[in-house]
Amino acid sequence: MKRDKKRVEGETWSEERLAEYLGFKTYDGTDPDFHCLYRAYTRMNEETFARFVQLFREQGRNVQATNLEGQTLAEIVAKHAQSEDYLAALSA
Repeated sequence: MKRDKKRVEGETWSEERLAEYLGFKTYDGTDPDFHCLYRAYTRMNEETFARFVQLFREQGRNVQATNLEGQTLAEIVAKHAQSEDYLAALSA
């Protein structure tokens, strides 16, 4: 299947746009905190993700939230190549 959108590099994320990622809802019973973190991880570069995680924590959200298989985002990310900066943001 061909992607219908190209990945945008070097995009600037405003604080308002980052805050939008705090409101994503789930439809399959996944913990909303995990869902928000996962969506941010799959769409943001390392620097933007670190800013998002800081905002996420300031809102009292759970960085240790799990998916339906009981995995945290850090456990998933740790299996990916070049994930050091993302893991650092999650464990800071």
